[in-house]
Amino acid sequence: MGDGEAKNGELGVKRRKGPCAPEHCPQSPQSYSHINPTPPPECTEGMIFSHETNRLENTTTCLPLAYGSIAFNLGPQADEYHTHKWTLYLRSPDKSFDLSVAISKVVFQLHPSFAQATREVTEPPFEVTESGWGEFEASLRIIWREVAEERSTVLTHVIKLYPTRPTVPTADPLPHNINTTEPVVSEKYDEVVFTNPKMEFHKLLQSGNKRPLSYPLSNQPAVIEYFRMYDDGADVQNMLAAKKFLEGELRNVKDRLLKADHELDELKTSLTLLKGNPAAAAGGGGGDPSGKSIVGGGATSGKVSGGDSGAKLKNKPKSKPALMEQNTAKRAKTS
Repeated sequence: MGDGEAKNGELGVKRRKGPCAPEHCPQSPQSYSHINPTPPPECTEGMIFSHETNRLENTTTCLPLAYGSIAFNLGPQADEYHTHKWTLYLRSPDKSFDLSVAISKVVFQLHPSFAQATREVTEPPFEVTESGWGEFEASLRIIWREVAEERSTVLTHVIKLYPTRPTVPTADPLPHNINTTEPVVSEKYDEVVFTNPKMEFHKLLQSGNKRPLSYPLSNQPAVIEYFRMYDDGADVQNMLAAKKFLEGELRNVKDRLLKADHELDELKTSLTLLKGNPAAAAGGGGGDPSGKSIVGGGATSGKVSGGDSGAKLKNKPKSKPALMEQNTAKRAKTS
C-alpha cells in the first residue's frame, strides 16, 4: 500500500484519500460505479465508502453525551415519602448540538416503586422529573435513528439525593453545616463511538450543531443553570494542573533516590574500612596493628614470659659429662 492510499479489504479496491469524486479516483469510471453507483458523497480524508454495506469503512464517529441527575431538597414542603425533587436527563455537552438528529427516543427505567417505572421520551429534552426519598440506580436506553442501523446503547446512573459526607469523622453523624439549599448535582461525561457508521447517519451527526435548537435545554428552568460546562479551555487547565502535580512527584522521587544512593555509598565506604582492619572490626581494643601476638605481661613474640620460664629450664636435657659423673656416684654407693 503506497503513501496516501487506503485499501478497502472488502472490495479489494484502492482509493486515494480525499474527496470521493470521480476526477480524484485512480480507478476507471466503471470501477468507481461498482463501489458507489450513485453520485458519491463528500468524504473527509481517509474515508472509504462501501456500496455493499452502505457504510464508511476505516471511519469512526464520536458522539459526546452528558447524563446525570440534579436533586433539590424540598425543605418544609417535604413529607415522609417525598423529601427531594430530582430530574434525570440525557443531554449534549455542547448546548448548541441537537441530539434529536441521532436519537429516536430514550427509555428511562426507574425504581419499581414508582408508578409507570418505564418512561419513554421520544423528543428532547430527554429527561424525567420525579420526587422521592431514596437513592437508586436508574438506566437510560438510547434508541438511535433507524437510519443508523445501530443497536441501542444502555447507560446506568445512580440518582444522588444527599451531599457526599465529609471524609474526616465528626462527632455529629449528620453535620449541621451541610447546605440543603444547593442541589446535589451528579453528572457524567461519556462518548459513544460508532465504527464504520452508515453514511447517512454520519452526515446527521455532522449536522447536529448546524441548526438552532427548537426546544429548551430542560423543561425545569431551575435545572439548566446547574448543567456543567465542557470546553477545551477547562480541559487544558486540568491537564496543566495534572502535569504540574506529576512534575512535583517526579522531583520528590528523584530526591529520595539521590538520598538513597548517598547512604549506599557511605555504607560501602564503611564496609571497605572494616575489611582493611580486622582487629578494629573485632573490637580488640589496644591491639598491636602489626599483627604480633602479645602474651601475659607484654613479652614480645618468640620469648616466654612469667612463670613458664622455670618449667622450661627444669626439663632441659643434661650434658654427657654430667651423666657420666652421676653414673659413677651411683656405682660407688652400691659397692
